[in-house]
Amino acid sequence: MADTGAGEKLRVFISYSRRDSAAFADELLAGLEVAGFAPFLDRHDIAPGEPWEARLGGLIEQSDTVVFVVSPEAIKSDRCVWEADKTLALSKRLLPVIHISVPDNLIPEKLSRLQFVRFDAGRGVTRPLAELADALRQDLDWIREHTRLGEFATRWDKRGRPESLLLRGDEIDAANTWMAARKAAAPEITDAQRAFVKASEAAETTRLGKERAQLEVIRRAQEATARQQRRIAWLLGGLGVVVGASILGLIAWINQSFITQEWNWYRNVRPYRDANVTPYVLRPEAEGALKGLASFRECAKDCPEMIVIPAGSFAMGSPESETGRLAREGPQHEVTIAKRFAVSKSEVTWDEWGACVKYGDCPHISDSAWGRETRPVINVTWVQVKQYVAWLSKMTGQTYRLLTEAEWEYAARAGANTAYPWGNEIGNGNANCSGCGSHWADDEENPKTAPVASFPPNAFRLHDMNGNVWEWVEDCYQSNYNEAPTDGSALNTRDCINHVIRGGSWIVWRFPQSARSAARDHYARPSARLCRLPRREDAYTLSLSDTSR
Repeated sequence: MADTGAGEKLRVFISYSRRDSAAFADELLAGLEVAGFAPFLDRHDIAPGEPWEARLGGLIEQSDTVVFVVSPEAIKSDRCVWEADKTLALSKRLLPVIHISVPDNLIPEKLSRLQFVRFDAGRGVTRPLAELADALRQDLDWIREHTRLGEFATRWDKRGRPESLLLRGDEIDAANTWMAARKAAAPEITDAQRAFVKASEAAETTRLGKERAQLEVIRRAQEATARQQRRIAWLLGGLGVVVGASILGLIAWINQSFITQEWNWYRNVRPYRDANVTPYVLRPEAEGALKGLASFRECAKDCPEMIVIPAGSFAMGSPESETGRLAREGPQHEVTIAKRFAVSKSEVTWDEWGACVKYGDCPHISDSAWGRETRPVINVTWVQVKQYVAWLSKMTGQTYRLLTEAEWEYAARAGANTAYPWGNEIGNGNANCSGCGSHWADDEENPKTAPVASFPPNAFRLHDMNGNVWEWVEDCYQSNYNEAPTDGSALNTRDCINHVIRGGSWIVWRFPQSARSAARDHYARPSARLCRLPRREDAYTLSLSDTSR
């Protein structure tokens, strides 16, 4: 079959003249479908004044290979010749097949240099169709990646070359490996593709450099704080009662930030907590009575609504046959979640984040001028997300934390073993992502997030696990699951810089398949994406009197 390995069928555009090859093109279309390809052709007549070049050019851009049906009318057709020229200009693979013989001197030079598959030699259709299928399967994965990188580069260029659409991490390594693997007969790697990969490398280098610089600043600040503490201790040990008042003044000056924080706690934060949080925190008896998929919220309004998720087992990762699968999603392995837990019903909203900004130490974050309120928070780092989790835990007196990667995928799948919770196809109207039928993400001028819970929930009553915004999890990133825990715990390593993100976003730069339940990526710790914030760290299977409060 043509979809071996990655699970994605090769897309083949058939260029032909309707004047003498319409029936043959339909027959060729059916034969290629049976052979396991995804063929398509243009059946529309060209209306006067129609911008047909844009329409046909778009079809060719979407294809992995163009099959050109040679016939007397095709050779004379300006449109067919234009399609061949466009194919070569885009560095697409062009495979000519002869339906009706044409004198050699009439075949354009650009076609005559290529190897033909002859359907005009009286051999029937089966044998030449098999030859065409074999030719299409040559370097299948390389050709498919040529199309994908071409589309990524085109989208990146048309949208002003934003850094958010560039490749990251091992995607860059994979692109360089792909370029190095080009064979002499393969389509040329375009200047746009090379520029796209080069820009991705430069952005990655800059990003990692900033991360190292930030870690160095933190290290130096910690050392400076330690020196200051030692200096204060020395002063206190060496001075007597005579200068006691001066020492107290010095201490007050040094700790003015602490004093300010304490004043704010007693004057503002504690009254807010006592009125809006404490009365709503679950008591042991109420918590013990919660059933699976029940919901609760431990504040008056500005904190996440939580859903109780049952314990269970599932196959984590994706099978090799899944469309859009990447190597980092394997190997598939069984994971057991031994105790039920709770997950926020949707991504954390700006309203919920704003409570931490006002009554905690969460920073004010840009909303990219898309609006706040019930839209999900964006542009937050992993470190900032941990600040929010710590604040919510302090306010409620309960333990909230990030989901582990295994818990995230278990919650996203909600019992399904398909690519998405609703099936193996992305469909329309199921999630907020480009190409998914969402008017927020498909806005050509300004694609953006959707307000949370704008799309149907999965079987666990969770919204937006697929698409909308990438979601941070606790785990450090590794490029496969070879050493992944099987008990649902997080994978953490020393000196961890990159953490895992899950779920895809409103813009997916590896097609809508990036919103699959198994899809995963990683950003350096300060990069701007959001996690599915916190989860109650309760066993729920324990009696509440035994649960750590």
